[in-house]
Order: sequence, then structure tokens, then C-alpha cells
Amino acid sequence: MARSCVFLLLVALTVCGCQHKPVADRAPGTASLMDQVAKAPEYKPPADGRLNRRQVEMYLEVHRREEKIRDALRAKGDLANLATADLHAARELGHNPKEYAWVRDRVLEAEMLRATRSLSRQVAESRQALLTLLRKQREAAVDAVRKAEIDHQIRELETPSDAANADPVRAANADLLAQASGGSKDARR
Repeated sequence: MARSCVFLLLVALTVCGCQHKPVADRAPGTASLMDQVAKAPEYKPPADGRLNRRQVEMYLEVHRREEKIRDALRAKGDLANLATADLHAARELGHNPKEYAWVRDRVLEAEMLRATRSLSRQVAESRQALLTLLRKQREAAVDAVRKAEIDHQIRELETPSDAANADPVRAANADLLAQASGGSKDARR
């Protein structure tokens, strides 16, 4: 009896195991994709580091395809290949994955700059509101010590910071990205 149970268990495991495709027959995984990327033609980025409209359009096209690939991978439960969905999309669409990776990195830099600009505007608005409040407090202050404290705070707030000086290449890429994406905050949407 025990021998027949072991035999049936082995048969069941063998039959179930045979229904799975061998690893080589599955869709290319991350290692295979990375091998293909390594063998792709070299890409020499422009010396000035600026994106052009064609590259931004390529990025947007790849990103739309990437979203579809990610959805399909999630539906299949294939979470291992989510990280390389963008490279799969670039390859499927016939784009050089090395150029795409360079463009993607520039787009991410441009989006970070756009977010930084937005935050800087908010900080400047808050600074102006605070300056207005401090000036009103200074006018109302009767104590010379209090007036001096407020004057010191006002001088500190009026001192410009160097954070507003952005890299002109990143600024140009951010502007091009904003144009191509219709001004949306995230070009990938």
C-alpha cells in the first residue's frame, strides 16, 4: 500500500511537472533582455546633453507600451520582469535600448527639475507672505529690541539663495518635455 502511494505520488509529480514549459521556452527574462541590451549598437549621446523632440516622442511611445507590458506581467503574476518592462517595450518598438536608457535618464532629470521649480515657486510665495507679515509686525512693534529682531528676520528672508540656479541643459530638457507632454506635471501620464 505504501509503495503504491509513493508510486502514485511520483507519477502525479511527473505529470504536473511535464506541463510546465522549460525555462528556455519561456518569454525572454531579465537576464536574456540584459544580454540583448548589451549587444545593442552603441549610442553616443549628443555632446550638449540636450534631448530633441524625436527622443521625447520615442520616450512617450515606449512609456505607453511599457504600461501595457506591466499590466500584462501583473495579470500573469510575472513580477520578476516588471523592472525591465521599459527595455522590453523599447526593444519591441524597434528602438535602441541604449539610446532609450539615456533618454529615460534625461527625462527623469527634467522631471526632477520641474518638481524642484514648482517647489521653489511655492517657497518663494511663502517667503513673500512671511515678509509681508513681518513688515506688519515691525510697524506695530513699539519695542526697539523687537523691531531689531524683526529687521534681522526680514534681512535673512530677503537674502537670495543659490538654489534657483539650474543647469541650462536640464532646464532646456525640462522645457521640451513640458511642451511634448502638453504641460502635464508628469510626462509619463
